[in-house]
Amino acid sequence: MSLPELEIRPYRPGDEAAILRTFNLVFREVCGPDFVDRTLAQWRWQYLDNPHGHRMSLAVAPDGTIVSQYAGVPMVADTPFGERTFVHCVDSMTHPAWRAGLKRPGVFVVTGWPFSAHARRIGDAVLYGFPVDTAFRIGTRYLEYHFLRGIDYLIRDASAPLPPPPTAVTCERVAAIPPDIGSLYATIAGEKRLALRRDYRYLDWRYVQNPARADYELWTARRRGRLCGFVVLKPGQALIPDGATIADWMVPEGDAEAIDAVVQVAVQRAQQQGRNNVLAVFPEWSTEWAALVQRGFIKTPSANWLERRLVYLITGSPLTPETLAAQWWYTLGDSDLA
Repeated sequence: MSLPELEIRPYRPGDEAAILRTFNLVFREVCGPDFVDRTLAQWRWQYLDNPHGHRMSLAVAPDGTIVSQYAGVPMVADTPFGERTFVHCVDSMTHPAWRAGLKRPGVFVVTGWPFSAHARRIGDAVLYGFPVDTAFRIGTRYLEYHFLRGIDYLIRDASAPLPPPPTAVTCERVAAIPPDIGSLYATIAGEKRLALRRDYRYLDWRYVQNPARADYELWTARRRGRLCGFVVLKPGQALIPDGATIADWMVPEGDAEAIDAVVQVAVQRAQQQGRNNVLAVFPEWSTEWAALVQRGFIKTPSANWLERRLVYLITGSPLTPETLAAQWWYTLGDSDLA
């Protein structure tokens, strides 16, 4: 079958079953026998239930097979220029029977072109992602991917001693996003020049409504009843062997007691799960990076296992590459890696 016989178009209701068939075929091949098929509930949560909608470009064969997909999850970012939409590009795939080499644009590229064109048309600010090596090479050549930085991990030996926990801050595991998260986010937003908006609506969708919510633990830190920290942990999983993850983090930069308290919880939960390492991701220039290094975390390149890199495409914003490099604050929760 030749490429002109494919229909390149946005998602239509009812496409999800065919999307999942191709997705599970592709990622079962890539991930091996440990791969667990994505369910319709997981797919609906990520795309249809996202409070900010979805972006999706598909290549569809005459028999309804999804040959290729270029998809994204839009989120609101607070930037120096006000509210903007960032789109996290995820789940890119091409059916094994339709893959082409890098010498000419293949179906994946042809599917991706209208995706970025649509982003420009509707005013999305930035497309970003963490592509695997093959997608990175293709995207750099044909889809205007720009390299921002390689991802370095912060890793702490969970068995290394910690100072006594602060007595003025109490940490508690909770089942829902705390209703006073807005006041904490206001403090965080005042410290960050550019970050995804971590309000109640987003956090509830990202971690509570998520069908994989059992993997996450929500922890609050309070001082005399006032919320002074909120973190999301994945104590049983990480991007490194035998690791636990700090997936998301909202702690005021200058609150050393609250930082100490949530680090204590992250390390203790790793120990309780029999994990030997705790992993976090922040930009290296951030206050959080320095604070965790002071508390025993060590910079470790992701390339020690599988290289992770952050790429971007500015599609409709006064933001510049220099602004993204110097001011874009993120955690691992801003990706699909946690």
